[in-house]
Amino acid sequence: MTTTTRHTAAPTPLTTATGIALFDRWTALWNGDFSDPEAFLAPGFRIRFANEPERGGATDAVHGPAGIVGLVSGFRAQRPDLVYAVDGTPLVDTGLGRVACCWHVTGADGLRKSGIDLLEVTDGRIATVWSVTGLRRFAD
Repeated sequence: MTTTTRHTAAPTPLTTATGIALFDRWTALWNGDFSDPEAFLAPGFRIRFANEPERGGATDAVHGPAGIVGLVSGFRAQRPDLVYAVDGTPLVDTGLGRVACCWHVTGADGLRKSGIDLLEVTDGRIATVWSVTGLRRFAD
């Protein structure tokens, strides 16, 4: 009988620096930077919106890096003027593997909204995002 030993790479632990960099990369995606999404999004990526984004659609069906890039690029085609930014420094829970931050978006038409995103990070990439968008901007 032959025994085969499988060597698997140890999971990449989440660090504060990695968590902040992932949130910055997530924000860049929403600002239209669609370069190399597989570098920071897990293959089984999922997003869970508390409410539908402005263009509507079946966001629960979004899977993987290509799925979110398709959703965001379609959204940005309708609203290319939007600018997303983080509010403060993302909070990183290295034990739970999660990153949370408030963000805001502004548009040329005077749109001002805020939201909160919670990223779940697995092996150094964003696996799941829970996102809540408000109807107005948090206090300035």
